[in-house]
Amino acid sequence: MPDLLFFLILGHYIGDFALQSDRMAEFKPTSRTVLSQHVAVYTATLAAFLWLGLWLNGSDLFFTATTAVVLAFVYVEHWLQDLVKGWKFANGKQGFFFDQALHLIVIYLMRVLVYVEG
Repeated sequence: MPDLLFFLILGHYIGDFALQSDRMAEFKPTSRTVLSQHVAVYTATLAAFLWLGLWLNGSDLFFTATTAVVLAFVYVEHWLQDLVKGWKFANGKQGFFFDQALHLIVIYLMRVLVYVEG
C-alpha cells in the first residue's frame, strides 16, 4: 500500500486545484468569505484523503485529538498563507511556487505527526 504521504499529496492537489472553482480562484484574494470556502473545501478534501490513506494502511486512528489539531492547523495555516499570497504576490509565478512549496512542507509535517506504520 502506498505511504500516507501519497494520499496527502493527492488530496492536496485535488483540493487546491481540481475542487477550486474559477470563482474561488478569482475572488479568494479579495473576499474573506470566498477564501474561507476554498480553505474549507481544501481541508475537507485533505481530511478525506488522510482517512482513506490511514484506512487502506490498516489504521483506525483517524478520529484522534492529533488529527483534529493537525486539520485545524492546516485550515488556519492555509487560510493565512493564501491571504498573504493574494496580498503580497498577486498572480505571479514566484508566489505560486512559494505557495506550493509551503503547502508541501505542511503536508509532510502532517504526515510525520499522524505517522502510523502500515
